[in-house]
Amino acid sequence: MNVWRIAIKELKWFRDPKMLVFLLATPILLMLILGTALSGAFQGSAAVGDIRVLYGASDGAAGARFEQWLGESSSVEGIVFEKSEKEEDAAVQDVKNGLYTGYVALESGGVTYYGSSRSVMENGIVQGMLTSFAERFKLETAIPDAAQAEGSAAGAGIVKETSLQGPKRPGAMDYFAIAVTTMCIMYGAASAGQLIDMERIRNTASRLLASPVTKAEIFAGKIIGTLLLNAITIAIVVLISRYMYGANWGSNWGAVAIVLMSQITFALSLGLGISYLVKGKAAGIIIMTIIQLAALFGGSYWQIEDNGDFVSKLSGYSPITWTNEALLGVIYGGGEGLMPASVAVLLNMGLSVVMLAAAAWIMRRRVGL
Repeated sequence: MNVWRIAIKELKWFRDPKMLVFLLATPILLMLILGTALSGAFQGSAAVGDIRVLYGASDGAAGARFEQWLGESSSVEGIVFEKSEKEEDAAVQDVKNGLYTGYVALESGGVTYYGSSRSVMENGIVQGMLTSFAERFKLETAIPDAAQAEGSAAGAGIVKETSLQGPKRPGAMDYFAIAVTTMCIMYGAASAGQLIDMERIRNTASRLLASPVTKAEIFAGKIIGTLLLNAITIAIVVLISRYMYGANWGSNWGAVAIVLMSQITFALSLGLGISYLVKGKAAGIIIMTIIQLAALFGGSYWQIEDNGDFVSKLSGYSPITWTNEALLGVIYGGGEGLMPASVAVLLNMGLSVVMLAAAAWIMRRRVGL
């Protein structure tokens, strides 16, 4: 009973209008600003860089002529053609996953091009080059005589394009609804670091210890109350972003809630654990430093591409990164996305147990709170 009284006391912070505005207005406004300002980064760009295209290995005349054309043509600058050693289905799947712009299948009847639906401009460039290749080397000689009778126009007809629909990806508002929510959860570590310190500052710690309440009840009550407070706040933020901004949170609300609750638990445990491991104001500085670095390398302010550079490697160590990836997997990955979600939940909860155990052990050894 004492545990719930302490938990309800923590929940009463929600009645403070200033606290309510800070907890709700800040993430909602940040979603709007980032989702609007950086929307262009999620819609592609007119600038075209290097285009990577796979082509199927072929021992026939078409394959030999195609490789000869690649070696002689100067018009392929900026476009990288890579010979695929995989089966056609595997190569097409790579295109669907966005690893390549397209796949060229060289056949006796002509050229079949599989282009990614994400790269409309690049597909137009590649298709024009393949049409030029077909006309130059007269590939119409490999198809029935009826095609030969059409003259040079036949070259354009033998290049067939098939658009491949890759997996759905989040838009700007969809992404930043998730990124800002997980960042705000991490900021909960700062308030968690002051859970016990505030009792000392207000000189209420000694009165708590003098009351018929054990340290374990105080510890459990504050954790439960803060967890519920943060969970209610994040639930309101998610619902506002869903119905006000139209952000996509998927249909598996249960899995989304589990992932978010695991991060809320981790943030609380992180703040509470550091407040016991480090004394004084240094604990707050360390917590805020961890939060800022986690947000910076976790993609809270802009989307970090996994291109193997220094920043993308560091991002893998951010709790915001693995939570964001878990949520994106649940929302856009379907059944396959539940695996990264499970890993993120286990990681968050495992680290939470370690930090809470350390805090409880130190609290038990102390004379006061």
